Amino acid sequence: MDPNQQRSYHPARAIPSDQTTWLVTKLVLTSLSIVSCIIVLGISIALAVDPTVQSYIAVWTAPQAGAALLWSATDLVTSCAQRRKSNRRIIHPGAQVAVQLLLWLGFGAGLGLTVHILRFALAFSALDDPVAYPEYYAYYYGRSDNGDDFAYYSDAYVHSMEALVAFLAFLIIIHLLLFVRACAETARQHRAAKAAANIELREIRLSSKDKQERDAESNMEQLIS
Repeated sequence: MDPNQQRSYHPARAIPSDQTTWLVTKLVLTSLSIVSCIIVLGISIALAVDPTVQSYIAVWTAPQAGAALLWSATDLVTSCAQRRKSNRRIIHPGAQVAVQLLLWLGFGAGLGLTVHILRFALAFSALDDPVAYPEYYAYYYGRSDNGDDFAYYSDAYVHSMEALVAFLAFLIIIHLLLFVRACAETARQHRAAKAAANIELREIRLSSKDKQERDAESNMEQLIS
């Protein structure tokens, strides 16, 4: 075999069992994130384009869901590639920490705003009294341009908002779990790098000490001769 080829050959490293278990768990969580993001985007866009609603909730739900969808899809592809080839590089844990932190915080902010609107919708629709909120009643209850009666906070709207809240909360849990695991992976990688650096430094010191001993022996032989 050519010596150059022999030096460039690197055998595939076997993935530890705990890493394999986490890899499968990560694939499941990432897939659930992709599905949930698609549902959140669908509900948000549907409420925005509905002429009787024209909700602006998509302003704070669509960007987070879109970003999480792209990141999760990329992460899913790289994780599947790593499972097939154990020596294939994956997304750095430090990048995972930063992105997952931004994602679950963004979903948390979106959840808070959505819950606030849902609470108002539930309270307002439960009263169904024009005297309670006279300044809002004419806008939220009335007739459309074609003469049909409509209620802005209809049952369909409330149910859509409840589903949106549920999936946003689910996405927070998913990306919070991924964030915690990324922090653990980053810490483990730092410990491994520090241990490797200490071993390399110890080998350098031993090599230097051996060289000094050989030089001393050589000098003694020259003096004796």
